[in-house]
Amino acid sequence: MTKGIDISYAQNKVDFNKVKEAGYDFAIIRAGYGKYFSQKDDMFESHYDGAKAARLDTGCYWYSYATNVDDAKREAETCLEIIKDKKFEYPVCFDIEEERQKILGKTLVSDITSTFCHTVEDAGYYVTIYSYASFLRDFISEKLRKRFDIWVAHTGVDKPNYSTPFGIWQYSHTGKVPGINGNVCLDYAYKNYPKIIKSHNLNGFYDDKASHQYREYTVKKGDSFWRIAEKELGKGTRYPEIVALNNMKAIDIIYPNQKLKIPLK
Repeated sequence: MTKGIDISYAQNKVDFNKVKEAGYDFAIIRAGYGKYFSQKDDMFESHYDGAKAARLDTGCYWYSYATNVDDAKREAETCLEIIKDKKFEYPVCFDIEEERQKILGKTLVSDITSTFCHTVEDAGYYVTIYSYASFLRDFISEKLRKRFDIWVAHTGVDKPNYSTPFGIWQYSHTGKVPGINGNVCLDYAYKNYPKIIKSHNLNGFYDDKASHQYREYTVKKGDSFWRIAEKELGKGTRYPEIVALNNMKAIDIIYPNQKLKIPLK
């Protein structure tokens, strides 16, 4: 188990070295909210750079206001644009908890969540769904909660009232941490996310040596990046290596007879 914080513009100034010295291992940083690039969190870049400089592992989250799948898709694409070229040892998290979303019902909320999560995952990121325990139980389908990792929020209790497996628990909204003025959210992580993410070449991590060693592959009908990686590299989860080697995005469309570079095994 590791200890971490999650922060946004509300924590305007953070001395990340003091946070690190206090025994915290990671920081999950708000990248933004909504569907427009202008909704990027004002402190995202500063918090990211500060956490990295202090050698804290980082993740990020995107706060959703989506009320339909089209908006969820746009939120995901905006998030991807803002976080591109950065590396995260912890997940990219979808924060869904708005009252306006609850009135939509479980089916639509699940579709919204699925759209965002699959779009970001397809771009080569490890995705986690964040919300408070009752919202997750009541508005996110069990199938989806088992398909994606979960970051559950439940404060003031010895353990969260949530039975589906989860990887991160936000246990306080009013934590006090050296280096941060005022309250800050506190978290426990129960998985070795840096190892998982790096070993699967996700979240901006891939073997740079592979970019100089490759062979050519001709795309066939029905191929996808995942299928090609499964067939040619032995693991579908290695598809971000193919994407990066070809200077593409995972959401890009590939066509039969197109030539792709494939890393040598």
